[in-house]
Amino acid sequence: MTESIKDKALRYRNLAKDETFQEVMEVVADRQIDVFLDASSSTEAIDEARSIVLALKQVEAVMQSVFDAEAVFDKHNS
Repeated sequence: MTESIKDKALRYRNLAKDETFQEVMEVVADRQIDVFLDASSSTEAIDEARSIVLALKQVEAVMQSVFDAEAVFDKHNS
């Protein structure tokens, strides 16, 4: 049985609101900013930091796509 969009959105929303999750996302992002701001960072380190920032953005995009799907579902079923 597949999970309903409502159930999935609830799980994702709970994760997005979770303080520990928010903290981890912020710490990872801040570490990448430190790499960008460090004049001694190698090109490889900057490339890796960029990739990590893009991955964090993808996590956010996946979550947003579920919230958007829920909104469409709600609009069609209201």
